[in-house]
Amino acid sequence: MRQKKIIDKILDVKGLVCPVPTVMTSQTLKEMKKGASLKVITNDMTTKESIPSLCTDRGYKIIDIKEEDGLIYFTIRK
Repeated sequence: MRQKKIIDKILDVKGLVCPVPTVMTSQTLKEMKKGASLKVITNDMTTKESIPSLCTDRGYKIIDIKEEDGLIYFTIRK
């Protein structure tokens, strides 16, 4: 049986452009507990590079990246 991913917080940054979605993702993750999961929803295509880069720099783990209907969904574990 597949285990359902638990999302602790959702950050909707649709309509915002670089660097705002990445900065808000960074601030949100900073406030979260270690091990918590964040789902980020954005339509800024530059985040496909900037958010994974942020995660690599800070030691966060990207669990999933999904693109659908012009939106990008990141699931990140702190």
